[in-house]
Amino acid sequence: MEKWKKEYEDIKVPTEMRDKIEEAVARAQQNKKKVRKVRMWKSMGTVAAVLAIILVLPNTSQTAAAAMQKLPILGDFFKVVTIREYQVDEDHYTADVKVPEVVPGDAAPEAEGAPAVPEETVEQAKQTAEEINFDIQEVTEQLINEFKSGMETSGEGYQNLTIDSKVLADTDRWFSLELSLFQASASGYEQRRHYTIDKTTGKKATLADFYGEDYVEVISEEIRTQMREQMAADENLIYWIDDTDMPENNFQAIAEDQDFYVNEDGKVVIGFDEYEVAPGYMGYVEFTLK
Repeated sequence: MEKWKKEYEDIKVPTEMRDKIEEAVARAQQNKKKVRKVRMWKSMGTVAAVLAIILVLPNTSQTAAAAMQKLPILGDFFKVVTIREYQVDEDHYTADVKVPEVVPGDAAPEAEGAPAVPEETVEQAKQTAEEINFDIQEVTEQLINEFKSGMETSGEGYQNLTIDSKVLADTDRWFSLELSLFQASASGYEQRRHYTIDKTTGKKATLADFYGEDYVEVISEEIRTQMREQMAADENLIYWIDDTDMPENNFQAIAEDQDFYVNEDGKVVIGFDEYEVAPGYMGYVEFTLK
């Protein structure tokens, strides 16, 4: 086991692959901000009232479940469809790309007597789906174009591109989608991106919604605690924390725009890609917040 771990720790971070994916993600986010600037959406009192009701609920499953039945929620509103497939299997080049799209559906109440969903919430949900789809298409399109360019210029080189998605949660309250991006040449790099929608508002969820303005420090402290607990319980687990020899590599804090999702239990899950907070052999790691 020690030899296996050492080999993986010695692997250099595939910075070229990582930079390409992160560049695609950054460009998509920048373009999405430009699109947002030309749109004006009104905030309505109905949505604010729904949020206020949720915030004062006691944190018990029975109370929350009973209250949710009385709230106008989108229910089974979002669907995910594959809008594009790109397949390549030629010599040293392989690609398996499935580009997803979030499709808004019918906002009619699912249960008899349930309140109707405000039109403003429906429109907000459609806008959120549009922004998510824009982000996904920008990222995937750039990676596909880079793959095609590599086929034309790298000769006998090896390339692999895999893009896929899956729904991680679709509850009364939350819809969470995962997009996985894997790109390989001499070495490989995988990144996962997540999108979570609050069905009571139609808006994309943020960490500040759950933990307030100080979410960076609150969440970072919880993750540091979990890292230490996991390493104490299992000697095979290694996180970059409390290393006095190379303190510059230690995990300090999450990013302000940290990727996350909400799972089926309504808990926030923070994920880190390969090499972000641990050696490569640890792969993609997640922390479910308490």
